[in-house]
Amino acid sequence: MSGPEEPSPGYVRARLRVVAVEHGGPPAGVADGARPNWGIGQRLSGDGLLGRAPVTVEGDGLIGPGQTGVVRIRPSEWEAWSDVRPGEAIPMLQGPRIVGIAEVVEIVRPA
Repeated sequence: MSGPEEPSPGYVRARLRVVAVEHGGPPAGVADGARPNWGIGQRLSGDGLLGRAPVTVEGDGLIGPGQTGVVRIRPSEWEAWSDVRPGEAIPMLQGPRIVGIAEVVEIVRPA
């Protein structure tokens, strides 16, 4: 007999295009477990709103520089991600640099 199922933490599924190295992208690409910042909106002050969230790369676990793959972004603080919608493009940041663009495909809210 199994115990109760754990609630799903939810995720944002997206097509992530990693910037090529010659344009400032990450030399190692993006691998499972990476914890980048995401440009997910704007504060009332006009400053950008960042959300840090780890990624799971679907398929072989790595998206190389200049390549596109599918990721699951796993926010821990969903309130900050409340305005993100399918079809939206959100930048992936490493420090102040944009190192990828994620096109949101699906949002699965926590159960």
